[in-house]
Amino acid sequence: MAISSFGKILTVLDLFSVSRPIINVDIICDELGLSKPTAYRYLKELVSADILKRISGTSGDYTLGSKIAVLDYISHSTDPLVQISIPFMRDIVERTELCCLLTYLNHDYCIDLHHETFKDAELLSFGRGCPRPVYIGASPKIVIAHLSKQRIQAYYQQFSKELAQVGFAQTQEEFIQHMRKIKKQGFYLSQGEIDPQLCSLSVPIRFSSKEAPIALTLVASKNRFDFINIQKLIEILQNNAHQIEHKFVSLSESHGQPV
Repeated sequence: MAISSFGKILTVLDLFSVSRPIINVDIICDELGLSKPTAYRYLKELVSADILKRISGTSGDYTLGSKIAVLDYISHSTDPLVQISIPFMRDIVERTELCCLLTYLNHDYCIDLHHETFKDAELLSFGRGCPRPVYIGASPKIVIAHLSKQRIQAYYQQFSKELAQVGFAQTQEEFIQHMRKIKKQGFYLSQGEIDPQLCSLSVPIRFSSKEAPIALTLVASKNRFDFINIQKLIEILQNNAHQIEHKFVSLSESHGQPV
């Protein structure tokens, strides 16, 4: 499918990352295959919309603009899923004294939409909006397990090398079997996958059989998990996930929107 002119301009934003917060016209030309006049035109459009800003005193370096922060604030403050989930997540944190995450899976990465921590405890996660791999950790696995077989196969084909390297699956059939088991048991416990000292426990928040669920996850040190009743944690997560689902469906129905 051909990308619209607007879509092509937005591909510039894909060049930014935590490790590369600044780009210049040469990077845009090299990585997007654009001529300099076209690259400068894209940059002008993005700067005029406050999506990018030029760094003064440089030979054409750009960073993300103020509009990005504004949009993230609006998204977090008004996202009905996040707003519905926050009270339940806070209750989970008070009961378990662990970190609680709400995680969304994109095709290439997963991100936390919201997190809650217990008192002043250090957040044991990447943080809101920070992309992380989809082949390690509890959150992506519980989501992938609830996708169609075709999409599960697509994930394996894209990340087969990484899945083999981390020792999770050596073949597509093995990966599919793992996903079936996770879906059947209704949770996934990750032990040391993202960090050797961390564990995470996830259950799905499901709104539709046609859409990927959101992951509701508890995160803590492996030492902490050694002294916790895992089955009790699963019950707490699943109970709250069901309540979030019910409240979200009720809200959608009250606004006349299909779920």
